Amino acid sequence: MGPASQTFARRARAAAAGALVGVALLAFPTQPAGAAPGCTPVMGRATITPAQMSGWFAQSGRQAKLDVSVFELAAMFVEEGAREGVRGDLAFAQSIVETGYFGFSPSVSPDTHNYAGIGATGGGVKGTAFPDARTGVRAQVQHLRAYADPSLRSAADLRQPLVDPRFGFLVPNERTVPCWEQFGNGVWAADPSGYGPRVLAVSQRIAAFPIPKAVAPAPPEPAAPPPTEPLATPTEPAAAVLEVPDAAVPPREEQQVVLDVAPVLADFVTLPTAASGGRAAAAASVLTGLALLSICATLWWHGRRFARAT
Repeated sequence: MGPASQTFARRARAAAAGALVGVALLAFPTQPAGAAPGCTPVMGRATITPAQMSGWFAQSGRQAKLDVSVFELAAMFVEEGAREGVRGDLAFAQSIVETGYFGFSPSVSPDTHNYAGIGATGGGVKGTAFPDARTGVRAQVQHLRAYADPSLRSAADLRQPLVDPRFGFLVPNERTVPCWEQFGNGVWAADPSGYGPRVLAVSQRIAAFPIPKAVAPAPPEPAAPPPTEPLATPTEPAAAVLEVPDAAVPPREEQQVVLDVAPVLADFVTLPTAASGGRAAAAASVLTGLALLSICATLWWHGRRFARAT
């Protein structure tokens, strides 16, 4: 096969592959399963987050007459909707339309926790009152499922206990309304044509609101060190003072007598014995002994006096 033939073959294979990809893409539906073209299903999973809903509402500048925050209410819509298979984000958009941005009306007051006008059929009829926000959201979600889910046959099919007071008017039913475009003209509201599109227009504005970025928490400040007590300045220990009673110290005159004997003893010891012969040496020894005996007697006498004094 020549170069021209090879080039032609490669182009033919590329064209065939492109055609197959195009056919495959056309085979995938652009609408959810079971939904007709131009149908926004009531049933399904929410695609808008509670943070988007509350952020969008905050930038609108409206004041919500709620006893919970808008974020908490939006989270309830997503949670209750997920339990029943209803798109909770679109139910939230419906509550914006029904309450006028949570401003409410004389027939449906804020303390009723009724976010969809359930029971307010006109002519001054008051809407149903629910004990708290979650119960009101749950009733709205159950009522939407009663309209849109063809498999619903009784309250036993619900995932949560029945709180919708008008559930029995719709279930069992012979007609289901699966698309928001079908709402109005007696389906939920008397608006002949604009009710469903109004709800979808609100949801589109909420979906266009940017998802808030998570803000990283600030690092904790270092803890202050515990207070420390100042170190005590080392001090030199006080010198021990030995206290001696006055009676234990000999009188000064007695101390003088003992001191006066010392020179005498020194004189006797230093006598020249070697040059005086044998008698002189003997005499010196006797004198030395007498001197020592005298000293001992003197010390003994003073010791007794000292003992009597103490």
